[in-house]
Amino acid sequence: MHTIEKPLFRLAHISDLHFSKLTWNPFQFCSKRWLGNLNLLLKRKHAFRPDGLTTLFPIFHERKIDAVLITGDLTSTSHEEEFSMAQQFIESLEQEKFKVFTIPGNHDQYTKKAYKKQLFYQFFNTTYALPTDPLTSFSLKEDRLTTVYFGHGWWLIGLDTAIATSLISSNGYFSPELEQKLEKALKETPADHRVILINHFPIFSNESARKSLIRKDALKKQIERFPKIKLFLHGHTHRHCIADLRSSQLPIFLDSGSTAQKEGGTWNLIEITASGCEVEVFKNTNADGYAFWQPIIKSNFRW
Repeated sequence: MHTIEKPLFRLAHISDLHFSKLTWNPFQFCSKRWLGNLNLLLKRKHAFRPDGLTTLFPIFHERKIDAVLITGDLTSTSHEEEFSMAQQFIESLEQEKFKVFTIPGNHDQYTKKAYKKQLFYQFFNTTYALPTDPLTSFSLKEDRLTTVYFGHGWWLIGLDTAIATSLISSNGYFSPELEQKLEKALKETPADHRVILINHFPIFSNESARKSLIRKDALKKQIERFPKIKLFLHGHTHRHCIADLRSSQLPIFLDSGSTAQKEGGTWNLIEITASGCEVEVFKNTNADGYAFWQPIIKSNFRW
């Protein structure tokens, strides 16, 4: 008789929500924001519908989601009103009794002023760790890295590689300092435990050099040395992807795509068990922009 394995926990992986606010302040021409507003006016405002994200709540309840992981780009131009809208969305998730863990993307550090003021951290929690966590906690704001223990021998490690960039680029940066801190965090986790690593930027991408993660090869080499990293979750590309690279001494890579896209928005439901994980992909199949979430792919992996 076949026994169905009980899940240890279930995660929803969403990304690139792009809450937006068009602004006409002339001072925007002193920063990169004018370019973001032009993009909003001509394209992004019509292609994304973050106000429809609350349609996720019923299916999160139905599928018994324990935590929601947001891999960056909650805003479009790092405007305070955009952060406020994203904050309200996260607070709504928390009111529905979901734990939420988020990291910034390049659009959350869009202007040099927002990056200098660290606006993202004025709106969102900087430490994942719980009082019961067995390891020293890191602060996402101060260390660009933080951890939380999910129990059952599983850890979540979040990275902040988002930086303010020039007018024509949207790079991230995996700094040598962050590399050292990630090394410390990975060595502190017990050898027989498993890790989910989240970062806004992928380490494999068809994007141009102006949109990629600086020092991504250093991050790749570090991941190769720690087989305890079982999943690498990211966003940034707006293209959904599942890539099992374990034959190359790398983890399973999951790009959620942009969940807020009016047509074809996607997200991942990740069910973790003792012997593996199941990844179910949901897609917005409603052409009028209001989300109708349909499961389209299901993949099973064994550890």
